[in-house]
Order: sequence, then structure tokens, then C-alpha cells
Amino acid sequence: MIKKTNKYIYFLAGAILGAAVFILFFGVDIISPVNTKWIFAQHDDVTQHHVGWEFFRRSPWDFPFGLIEGISADEKVSCMYTDSIPLFAIVFKLLSPILPDNFQYFGIWGIICYMLNGGFGALLLTRIKKNLFFTSVGSLFYSAFWPTLLRIMHHNSLGAIWLVIIPLILTIDHDRKYKHSFTPVILWTVTCILASLIHLYFIPMIYCVMLGYMILLFFKDKKRVQAIAVFASSTFFSVLFLWIIGGFYGSGSYTDGGFGIYSANFNTFFNSKGQAKYMRQLDILDGQYEGFGYLGLGMLILCFLSVLVIVNKLSTKEGGFLKNVSAAVKSRKTEIIAFCVIFAAGFFWAASNKLTINRSVIMTIPLPEFILGKLGIFRSSGRFIWLPCLMTMTSVLWICAKLNKSTLFTALTLCIAVQFGDMQNYYTDTHAAAHRNDAYITALSGAEWEEAANGAEEIVFLPLPDNYKSYMKLYFDFAELACNKHMKLSSFYLARTDNSILKAYADKKYTELKSGNGSSKYLYVFFNNEDIPVNVKGLDVKEIDGYTVARVKK
Repeated sequence: MIKKTNKYIYFLAGAILGAAVFILFFGVDIISPVNTKWIFAQHDDVTQHHVGWEFFRRSPWDFPFGLIEGISADEKVSCMYTDSIPLFAIVFKLLSPILPDNFQYFGIWGIICYMLNGGFGALLLTRIKKNLFFTSVGSLFYSAFWPTLLRIMHHNSLGAIWLVIIPLILTIDHDRKYKHSFTPVILWTVTCILASLIHLYFIPMIYCVMLGYMILLFFKDKKRVQAIAVFASSTFFSVLFLWIIGGFYGSGSYTDGGFGIYSANFNTFFNSKGQAKYMRQLDILDGQYEGFGYLGLGMLILCFLSVLVIVNKLSTKEGGFLKNVSAAVKSRKTEIIAFCVIFAAGFFWAASNKLTINRSVIMTIPLPEFILGKLGIFRSSGRFIWLPCLMTMTSVLWICAKLNKSTLFTALTLCIAVQFGDMQNYYTDTHAAAHRNDAYITALSGAEWEEAANGAEEIVFLPLPDNYKSYMKLYFDFAELACNKHMKLSSFYLARTDNSILKAYADKKYTELKSGNGSSKYLYVFFNNEDIPVNVKGLDVKEIDGYTVARVKK
């Protein structure tokens, strides 16, 4: 067991390096709670997250506690469907009276995630080798994990890979003697609760690891009651907290179709997606950007080195390579089965029912529509490749740790240098984006917009097309205006909506407007000019900055 003092030093060193990685790539400006320029300049998922927070902040408290008003017709929606990180949204809403009007927590969230990724990455590595240099340098592979680097400026609630690292630690510690027998139950349950309050996609990853953990408890440790208790408690409290934040509130569909499109390609570990300096981009199918699992050149070199190490160790040992492999498998049979189950669960869920290499489809596994519909709850299945990525990195570092001290330290130092060198292009891009953010000016600003929005209580988008979610720039521009002017939105880009309700609401407002019964409290926005009603008395139509808007004169 690690001494308490050492345990905190390992974690602290990894966390400090994690913070340094965050600042290296993203700077300190985005951490400022009053800096929202970088959020609205993105016109991306992070804009959606912040708009959700803004509307949640000014919504009256309700039950479930995570409900937002005024962002989706007359319907209430949970802040988990704007990916506003409910854990932070609820905490900061409680503090809202003492916070400035212009406030964002996504930069704070980002650096905390990187610190926890590095800190828990270091703790994971202490299960391999209790050496501060090894755990600190090794932790950089977790804090500078390629998939999370590409998420922070966009879908940054997904930066919390520490939620996957913790279950890996608990699984390695399956036979640990805790002071209280119920401690593992509490640790697993708390991890699942945190995942419920951060992002739903981490829950299946945690359960994939839990499956391997339960195999170890059932067949190796003979702790079947503990295994059942871990599963039951984690499941009960995950569902409970999802209910508390409004995850089951409303009538929207939990599925959005498209399972198998947003998957992982078999080349994912080697495919830099054009972000790396040294490794070229490989072909993938449309939508497979969600399955980005590039390990980085430094880690790929360590993968190659680990193969050499294990072949050398097993070949030079008495008995020969095959005999030693067989003996190793027999001695660790249950552990190997658990590892393979976890890895396979993550990998093949990420690959979905359409197995691909580059742009070639190897196999499509037919599934009943019912099953496809249920899997559609997690249609961006490619994200689950992060679990096999983390397992691969940890396994490689475990094998390389068998090298002698000087060789290991040299290899780690060189490979982490190559890893960061491979990130140079992305580093350059993020810093260029930061400068663009500094120059950002509110999209819908100026005297014309002040006049157009004056006295309006709600922005109504008309008529609502089936593909309204594809108008992201329009929605984000008007959402910023709505945030600044404290107006409602008739519809918005959300993860889960009841499109029939939104369409009925828009149709009702459109019919009223065409019949001359429009209201002066609405700022009407038209997707297409041909939809503007003609010969409507008192309707003042304007085109401002490429958008067509209208107000009914009082």
C-alpha cells in the first residue's frame, strides 16, 4: 500500500503537470470567469453549453433541480441536454447572487479536468511503479491525452477522462484490503454519480470497466456479494441523480438515430486526423471524427518498445517463448479475461455494428430496429474508444516499467518529448484561435440590433424546418443576443428535444403572424426570405447583417 504522504505527492505532481499542460495549450485567458468571448467566438458545442447555463441561471428553481425555462418554446428541459455540466451549473446557480452578470465556468472546468486527469493518471501509475519520476512523466500521457485536447475548446464536458481512470484504479485494487468493507461500493457509486452530473457518455465506459471488476470479484476474490452491491448501488444512485437533475423530464426522445455513423475506425490509434505534426491523416468515413483515438507518436513508439520488451523477457527466460507465454496466461487467467472483456466491450461498442478500416467497410452486423433504437441513446459510440486507448497506454507503461531504471527514464523522457513535438500543429492552432477570440465582437450588436430587439421578450424562429439544428450559427448568434437582453428562445440546438412540440409552437406563432395577430413582444426570425408573410399590417421587416427579422408595431 502507498504511504499517505507519498500518495498525495504523486497526485499533486501529476495535477500540477496537468495544469501546466492546460495552460501550455489554451493559455490562462479562458480560465477567467468573466471572459465569454472565447465561448461565443467558437460557434460550437461550448457555445451551446454556455447558453444553457445562462438560461438555467435565470430560470426559477424547480424540481427536478436541473430544469431550464425559456430556451425551448414553453417546454422545460434539463441542463444535461445542453451539456452544461449539471454539477457545476447547480453549484454556481446557488452562488449566482454573488457572481457577476457575465460569468462562465467552462475554463475553470477545463483546468480542473486536466489537473484531475494528470493527478489520477499518476495514481494509476503508482499501481505499476512507485517512483515519482515515472508517475509524473507518465501522467503527462493522460493529461495531454489527444482526444481530450481536441474537446476542451468545443465539447469540454467530455474532458473528464479521470472518470474512466478512477474505475481502472479500483479494478486494479480489486483485492485491496480496505479498512471498511463497503468502501469500494461507495467509491464506485460516487464515481457513477459524478458521471451522471457531468456527462452521460461516461456512464457506459464506467460500466464496461465495472464488468471486468465484477469478473475479478466473482471468480478470483470470491466476493460475490460485494460485486452485486457495487453494481446495484451504482445503478440505483446513477438513475436517482439523473432523475434529480431532470434527465427523464419531458416528452423528448432519448434516441436521435445514427448509431453506426459516429463510430470508431480500426485505424483510430494511428490516425492523427490531420492534427499531428509527424503522423499523417488517414481516411475515415463521414461522422467517424467522434471515434478519434490517436495515441500520439511518442506513445506509439512506446507501444513498439513494449512489444520488444515483452518478447525479449519471455524469450530469454528459461523454457522458451511459447512455454512462458502459456505459463503467464495460466497464472493470470482471470485478470487477462477481465482485461480482454473490458477492452473488447469498449472497442467494439466504439466500432459499432459497422466495422471499418480507412474508408472500407469490413462488415456490417445487422441488428433489429429495436436494438438500434436503444443503442441510439449513445449514437456517438466512437467516444467509447477512449477506454481502450487508456488501457493501451497503461499496459504499455506497465511493460516498459520492467526496463532497468536508466533505460526506462531515457525512453520515457524521449517519448514524452516526441509526444509533445507531435502536438506542435495543434498548439499553434489553439494559440491562433485564442488571438481570434480576443478580437471577437458580439455578432448581433449595434444600433440596428438595439432597435430591433428593444422591448422584445422572446425570439421566435419561423417557420421551423426539419433540419433546424443545422442552422447552428444562426442559433448561436441569436442566443448570445437573448442572453444579453434576457429574452426567451422559441427553439434551440439541444441534445434532446420533442420536435413535434417545437414545430407545433412555431406553426402556431407563424399562423398568428400571417393572420395579422402577431405580437409586439416577439422578435421574429425567418430561416428563408420566401417565408416572410406578405400584406400583414404593422409588420416591420428588416435585413440586418444577413439575417431577416421582423417586429409587429405596437
